[in-house]
Amino acid sequence: MTPPIHTETTSPGLGFRGYASITMAVLLSFAYGLQMYATVPAFGALAEEFSLDLTQIGFLVSIWFLGYAVAHVPAGFAAAAWGVKRVAVWGAFALTISTLIFAFAQSYGMIVFSRGLGGVAMSFMAGAAFPLATAWAPAKHSRLIVGGLVNGVGFTGASALGLYVWTLLINSYGWRVSTLIAAAISLIVAVASVFLIPTPRHTDELDGGHFTLKATGQVLRSRSIWAIGIGSICGYGVLFTVSQLGPGYVESEFGFSAENAGLLGALMLVLGIPAALASGVIADRARRFLPTLWIPAGLLVIMLAILPFVSGAGLWIALPLIGILGSMYFSPATVAHGEYPDEISPANYSTAFGLVLSLGNIGAFLFPYIYSVATGYVGARWSWMVLAAIAAVAWFGFLFAREPRVDKADTQSESDDRTTSTVSKKAYSLSR
Repeated sequence: MTPPIHTETTSPGLGFRGYASITMAVLLSFAYGLQMYATVPAFGALAEEFSLDLTQIGFLVSIWFLGYAVAHVPAGFAAAAWGVKRVAVWGAFALTISTLIFAFAQSYGMIVFSRGLGGVAMSFMAGAAFPLATAWAPAKHSRLIVGGLVNGVGFTGASALGLYVWTLLINSYGWRVSTLIAAAISLIVAVASVFLIPTPRHTDELDGGHFTLKATGQVLRSRSIWAIGIGSICGYGVLFTVSQLGPGYVESEFGFSAENAGLLGALMLVLGIPAALASGVIADRARRFLPTLWIPAGLLVIMLAILPFVSGAGLWIALPLIGILGSMYFSPATVAHGEYPDEISPANYSTAFGLVLSLGNIGAFLFPYIYSVATGYVGARWSWMVLAAIAAVAWFGFLFAREPRVDKADTQSESDDRTTSTVSKKAYSLSR
């Protein structure tokens, strides 16, 4: 039996349960954003301690996104079968374990394993947090809450803290102690998730017990979800590669200090918070949905192509602009599954969300590795151009998606035309 299709009119008032659940969605996003980025400032120390080259460092970025990508769709299946709360709790405790492994790692292999496990854990947490917030959010503010608060404030804010504050912590206490501090924060969120994640009564599909092959097949047959996912290779690949490798790039190529490089990386993400909020408002009010994706994604490609020609003070403009555009893209992308209620039911929000992110994270996985390999052939600067060319090809995926709001807009327009025509005819008749 196919799960019922969710309609925007069914969402009740939030109340304490709704606010608690949305707050936990933000905290889950905060936790995995912090764990992803708090270890990035340690890469320099890891390179010295374990004698790592740039390709091995790039792989540490890639392996996180490989775990993140491959586990998204299974996380969606798990959420449909056992409920989003269980998936969130499992992911939160797995994230804590992965960070602890990183802190106590005695070999490069252990570090790689911890990063891969962290990516898997993040996929479970994101696969629960975003659909949960989508289900709770009032319809007219859903993109602002999900894209702006959960992604912008939660994930992006934590990422900025991880890049800058953990740079200072690592310089003061070393990378192992600093990583343990991040693990402690993750543990607190994991424990809170056990008690503070209620699901809305109007969407009991989120409680699990609704996994069916037929419903899952509806997701996998959605051309628009596949198209948005392929286009996301561009947005995800550019944003996450530049945000993690950009600080090291400006440090090695232009002589930035570690503190200034970390500050620049953090600035990329901090400015992304208001950008995500603004993008959420725009996506809520826009007559068309797809332009809120392909416009910022296209501008990201252009900025990446320009990056090899930027140096010195210009980097303080170029990199933050990439962060702003990336957040403006990421905000509406996280609610794409809610734009197609005729194709995606609440029980399959996590699966559809996972499919978009799994495809998008192909870019986040491949781009850092391609960049590190290309650097050996064309140099660090021109490697950005290589990535820009790949991202430009992926961008064309958006052209194959169906505009979800066009029918509503056209129907309203036709209705207005018919009303105007009827009134005109009656007025003409009366005048005679």
